[in-house]
Order: sequence, then structure tokens, then C-alpha cells
Amino acid sequence: MKLLRPRASRAAGIALAVLSVAGALPARAEPSAADRQTARTLLIEGRKKRDAGDVAGARDDFQAAHALVRVPTTGLDLARADEALGRLIEARETAYEVVHLPLGSDEPPVFTQARAAAAAMVEQLEARIPSLQLRIEGAALDQLEARVDGQPIPRAALPYPRKLNPGRHEVVVTAPGFQTARREVTLKQAERAPVEVRIRLVPGQSTEPKAGAAAGGSMGANVGGGQLPPADAPAEPRAPVPLWAWTAGGVGLAALAGGAVFAADHLAARARVEDECPGSVCDRGVHDFESMEALRARWNRSLGLSVTLGAVGLAGVGAALGGILLRPKAGGERASSLVPIATPTAQGVMWQGVF
Repeated sequence: MKLLRPRASRAAGIALAVLSVAGALPARAEPSAADRQTARTLLIEGRKKRDAGDVAGARDDFQAAHALVRVPTTGLDLARADEALGRLIEARETAYEVVHLPLGSDEPPVFTQARAAAAAMVEQLEARIPSLQLRIEGAALDQLEARVDGQPIPRAALPYPRKLNPGRHEVVVTAPGFQTARREVTLKQAERAPVEVRIRLVPGQSTEPKAGAAAGGSMGANVGGGQLPPADAPAEPRAPVPLWAWTAGGVGLAALAGGAVFAADHLAARARVEDECPGSVCDRGVHDFESMEALRARWNRSLGLSVTLGAVGLAGVGAALGGILLRPKAGGERASSLVPIATPTAQGVMWQGVF
């Protein structure tokens, strides 16, 4: 018997793979006999071109064959051609499709082998596909329009890395009222490249918010020409915090601290009385008259001072807060104010002003 030559063997394998499509794809309309024969011829011609170095021409043949029969072998050849041309994203997409093509009950071994090879391609191509990370400054995100190689990028996707094929790419960023910014970047396989883009105002434009500017602080004009809500007016500056407010606050905090100390001492004295003088009756063996008087004086002193200092502290802190929050606007007429008062018989704050 005469053995087939290698080229004839490959052709026979292609014919077997393509002619088996009817049983392998039950969920898809069965290709006609003309489709299968055409796909077989395209695969053979495509592989000849690929072996001769014409990868682009081979890819066209593989793409046409895959469109006709859509089987693992045609998809794998198309993915490999895209990979050789540097079209890694398209190659991975096609390889992924091959892996997930419907599995036939009597699928030939060449289909199974093509699926396994495509699965390996998906994994290794994923690691080789580069990406760029746009970092745009100069205008608000909701005003930006960005394109990469002419393809618009949704605003929501601008902050995230964008997968691209290796090679040269053009980035164009625009915003109403700003000059168009262009950047060219060349990506290598597996590279993660940051791309800094700063857009600048058109000469004569102002960075100050206009009546038609967005309330969120975005710069630039309204593209549609309609009126947008005015931006919030900046808060008017206020006069410096008066010295008496700082003084009152400091005295108040010190008084509160002192009141806390005496409150703790009162609690300690109370605990001692409850322990050593149950029912307010002291044991004569433990306390004499002088020690009982000293304990009573400590009780009353600590209680009185804690209450008094606490009241003074609250008044001082309240006066300080009033002086800070109610201070007049810078350069304006002071209509009213809180002023602390302290006399031998009273402490507190007084509201004074012109009404």
C-alpha cells in the first residue's frame, strides 16, 4: 500500500474535521454541502499562505472558513493567525469561543484537540494582553470625552485600565471649553502603562465658575447650550474669633476639669462614709469627733466645689461656642454678641447688641 504524503495527510484531516460539522453542532443550523466544501478549500489555502509567510492573507481565509462552519478547527486557525498578527484581544476572543462551542456527541478527535489548544491559548493570551490607565486632569469627569483609536470610552470606565492590543495607540480627550489633548502611546505585551493627560482651557476662558457652570464644580460650557443650575456661592468670610471667646473656653475647660476632680473626691468620701458609718452612724472606735467633722467637711466641700466648678465650666464653654459660631462677617456691622460676665455674686454670659 502506498502511504499518504504529509501534505495529503493534513488535507485529509481537514476534510474529516470540516465534514464532521453536521454531527458536532446540533444546536446550529447544519452547513450545506457547499459550505463545508468551501470551508475545506479555504482552510487548505489559508494554511498554504501561512506557511509561505502571508499571515494576513491566511487570516482572511480562516475567517471566511470559520464563518461558514464554525467548528473548533477553523476557530483555532483563526485565533492563531490573529495572535501572529499581534491581534491578541481578537485571538483570545476567538479561542474563548472555540472552547465554548457546542459539544457534539460524536465529535472527532481533531475537534477535541483543537478545544484543548484553544483553552491553553485563552490562559496565556490573557497574561500577554497589555492595558493603559488614563489619568486625566483639568476638568471634571462628567465633562470629559475620551477616545482610544477613535473608539469612545464610556465615562464610567475612564478610571479603569483599558485592555488593548500591543502596538501604537492614539488617545484623544476633549471637554467643553477646553483644548483637545492628544497622546500617542506604544504598548508592549503584558505592559500596564499609565497615560497622563492634562487638558487646558481654550485661551480667553476663565477657570472661575460661570452662571451656566454645573453645581458640582465642573469646568467648561454646557454642550447643549441650555442653562445649568448656578454654582453655590462661596461662604462669606467671618471675623476672627475674639480673644474673650478663647479665654472663656480655656477657663471653662479648666473649671470642668477641676469639677471632675472634686466630683471624684466626693464619691470617694461618700464611699468611705457608707463603709465606715452605715446608716450615718459612725463607730466611736473608728472615728472620734474631730475625724467625723473632717469627713463631713470633706463631703460638703467636694460636693459644693464639683457643682460650682461644673456650672462655671459649662458657662465658659457655652460662651466660647457662642463667640465662635455667632461672630459677625468680616467687615460687617456686629449686630449682637455673647459676652461672659463674672461678679462676686454671679457668673454666666450676657447677650448684648443693637436691635
